[in-house]
Amino acid sequence: MSVTVRQACREDLPDIIAIEEVSFSVPWSHQSLAAELDNPVARYYVLEKEDGSVAGYADVWLIADEGQLANIAIHPSAHGAWAYGEILLRTAMEALFREGCTSFFLEVRQSNAPAQGLYRKLGYEALAVRKDYYSQPVEDACIMHCQKEKYQWLGHSL
Repeated sequence: MSVTVRQACREDLPDIIAIEEVSFSVPWSHQSLAAELDNPVARYYVLEKEDGSVAGYADVWLIADEGQLANIAIHPSAHGAWAYGEILLRTAMEALFREGCTSFFLEVRQSNAPAQGLYRKLGYEALAVRKDYYSQPVEDACIMHCQKEKYQWLGHSL
C-alpha cells in the first residue's frame, strides 16, 4: 500500500484530533492542535493512505536553525504497518533540514522503547532526563538530540 506525506491543511484537523485522542493519555486540546496550523514556527505533516484516510501526523517546529519534534502519532489501527512513523518523521525532518535546520530535539517517555529505537535508528542520541515530565502516568522523559550530520539518510526520497 502506498502512502503520501504532505503538509497538513485545516481540513485535516478532525483526523488529527481523532488520532491525538486515541494515541495519548493526555491529548492536546482541540484549540492547541488548531493553533499549531497558524503557528509560524510549526510545520504540520499528515501521512495519507492510498484510500485518502489520514493514518498519522507530525508537528515539528523550526526556530532559527533548531528543530523540535512537538508531536507525532500514528493511529493505533496502523501501528507497525509499513513503517508509517519512520516515513512520517523522516519526511518532516528532511523538510526542515532543507529549510536550514542543523539539529533536532525531542522528548520521549522513558518506557517507550519502540519510539526510542526508531529515533536511534535515525541518528538521535540520549542527552538528559526530564523528571516527571509526563502525567497519566507520571513518568520521566528522555531528551534526545540528532545533529544533521549524524542523521541516517536513506539513499532515496520517501
